[in-house]
Amino acid sequence: MAKTKEQPKILRPPVVVVMGHVDHGKTKILDYIRKTKVAEGESGGITQHIGAYEIEHNGKKITFIDTPGHEAFSAMRSRGARVADIAILVVASDEGVKPQTKEAITIIKNARIPFVVALNKIDKPEADPQRVRAELAEQEVLVEGWGGAVPIVEVSAKTGDHIDDLIETILLVAEVEEIGKTDGNVPLGVVIESHMDHKRGATATLLLREGTFEKKDVLLIGGTVETMKIFENFRGEALTRATASMPIVLSGLTSVPVIGQEFRAFATKEAAAEHRESQEKLEDTKKASPEEPATDGRPLLAIILKTDVSGSREALEEIVVSLQFPEVGNTLLKNEVGDVNESDVKLAASATHSAIFAFRVATPPVIKQLAENTGVIIISKDVIYEILQAVKEHMSLLIPPEVRKTEIGRAKILAIFKSSMSSRQVVGGKVESGRLKRGGKIDVMRNKEIIGTGKITGLQQQKHEADEVMPGAEFGLMTDCPAPITAGDTLVVFVEDEIRKKL
Repeated sequence: MAKTKEQPKILRPPVVVVMGHVDHGKTKILDYIRKTKVAEGESGGITQHIGAYEIEHNGKKITFIDTPGHEAFSAMRSRGARVADIAILVVASDEGVKPQTKEAITIIKNARIPFVVALNKIDKPEADPQRVRAELAEQEVLVEGWGGAVPIVEVSAKTGDHIDDLIETILLVAEVEEIGKTDGNVPLGVVIESHMDHKRGATATLLLREGTFEKKDVLLIGGTVETMKIFENFRGEALTRATASMPIVLSGLTSVPVIGQEFRAFATKEAAAEHRESQEKLEDTKKASPEEPATDGRPLLAIILKTDVSGSREALEEIVVSLQFPEVGNTLLKNEVGDVNESDVKLAASATHSAIFAFRVATPPVIKQLAENTGVIIISKDVIYEILQAVKEHMSLLIPPEVRKTEIGRAKILAIFKSSMSSRQVVGGKVESGRLKRGGKIDVMRNKEIIGTGKITGLQQQKHEADEVMPGAEFGLMTDCPAPITAGDTLVVFVEDEIRKKL
C-alpha cells in the first residue's frame, strides 16, 4: 500500500505557471523573481536549469514552473490533470493583447485555475494600461476595477517595480482559494522534465504535489519502481526529505520517465509493486468494459494541432474531433496557436500513434531535425480541407489491412524426397495449372481440406534452379510447411495482398 503519514491538514505552497505572448516579458519577470528571491539568504543560488524552482517571500513559499509552454504542463492538460494551481498572464502594457495572449487565456480557462494579470513594461513611455484593460475585457477577462474580480498588477520586470506586489497577490489568491489544502497523506506528483545524463544516468525533475517523502522511500513512476540514489533540490543540494510543492531532481534511475507521468511514494519495493499490479488489473478491467468508449479497442490517432490564429484553431478542432469511425478514432492531445516547437515534438514522441498537424504555421529547421530524430510526423498544410484529408489518411494507416489471397497455381505431389523432424521437406510433383513460384506461399490440400500452410523456399526443374515452373512441367521443391506432405496431396500456390481501407 502507498506510504502514508498522519498529518494535520496543511496548505502547501502554490505552484505557479507564467504565460503570455512572446516578448511580453514572461522570462524577464521570472528571472527577476529568481535573482531577488532565491538568492535571499542562500549561497550559490541556482546551479542548474531544472524547469522549476522555489522562492520564499515573507516566510511563505511559491513554486514556479519556469517555462510557459512547459512540456509537462501541456501533457497533463491533455490528460485532464493540473500541474499548476495559479497562472500569471503577462501582457505588455505597450502592445496589449496579442494572438498568444488569447491562446494563453484559453489554456488558463480550460485548466480552470485562478489567475493574476501582470501588466508588464509599465515603465515604458508608450505604456497604455487602460487600453490593455479594455482589450482584456473584449476577451472576457474582467479585471478588478473593470467590473470583474481578476487581480491585476502593473509591474516592470526591467526595474523590478511592483514585483513584490505581484508575489503578494499570488499568495493572497492561494489563501483565498485555499489552494493546496490537503491531508498530505499520500506522496504523489508529476514528472516535469527528464533526460539521460552521461555522468549521472537517467535523470528526472519531479514536482511533488501532495504529501512528504524521504530518500529511503521507493517511488513508482509510471510503471517503474525506482529507488532514490541521487536526491537533490532545485539548487543541486542533497536532500533527505521533500515536502509538498517542492521541485526535486532524481538521478541514477533505471529508465528515463515520460514527461507528464505521475508518481507515488511507498515505504517498500513490495508495496510499490503491489500497487502497480492493482493499477494494471484496473486498467485491464477498464479496457474490457464496453461502457468505456475511449478504450473500445479501436486504434486512436493522437493529434497535436498547431494553427495560425484562434479562429482556425476552433474550426479545425470542431471538425477533427468529429472524425470518428467504427474502425478507428482520434484523440486531441493539444491544440494551440503558434509555430511547431520542441514541446509539441516531445509530447508527440510520448504518445502511441501520433502526428503533428500544422496549419499555416512554420516548423523551424531545428524542430524538423528533432522530429526526424524521434520519429515524429509533422504534416504542414495551408488549406483546412488538406489538413482534414491528411488526418484521415493517417487514421486510415491504423486500420488493420484486409489480407486477400489470390491463387496462382496448383500442383500434384508425386514423390517425397526428404522429410525431417523439422518443418523442412523436399517433394516432387507436376504443375496442373497456373505456375509455381519461388517464395510463393502454399496451402497443402488433402481430401479437399487444408492440412497445412508454408512457403516455397527452393524450386528446381530438371535438376536446375528455377524461379518459376509452368503448367505440365515436373518439379522439385523445398518447403517449410510443418504438416507432413504425402504423395497425392495438392499444393495450392497463392500470393497475399494487403488491402488498406481509405476513410
